[in-house]
Amino acid sequence: MKATPLSASLAGLMCLSLAACAQSAADSATQALFSEQRLQLQDHAGQCRLTGEDGELDLLLKWPCQFHRDPQGKLRTQQVGSTQVLLVESSEPDEPPSRDCNTTLQAIRTTEQGLEASTVVSRVAACPPFQWDEKVFIGLFEAAAQGS
Repeated sequence: MKATPLSASLAGLMCLSLAACAQSAADSATQALFSEQRLQLQDHAGQCRLTGEDGELDLLLKWPCQFHRDPQGKLRTQQVGSTQVLLVESSEPDEPPSRDCNTTLQAIRTTEQGLEASTVVSRVAACPPFQWDEKVFIGLFEAAAQGS
């Protein structure tokens, strides 16, 4: 069959829409694929809850919360030894005239037993989207180990 400009355009649109569907199914503000597991963030009595195939984790963050993502919108993770770490963030704008936000971060990592949330959070005055320093990904677990 000979390709016409119309059929070529339709094929191009189909490819664009398939790519968009593939990306939105993979990562969004509240859904992500992490360590081959589909995760979702949900409201649980005003708090953020992480649900996945391994169960649920009640986080120390207020709802609404979201996965920390890279500038392209994909879930941002860090490899720390054999462990993968992601961040969940919850943010509220400060009262005007301030342009800052009250943002709270919590880290989630893979373990042999499943997913584990850090027992401490980090509070910062920056507003998402923001590319948090790589040290935040591991620092929240180190702070808990040191008792801070």
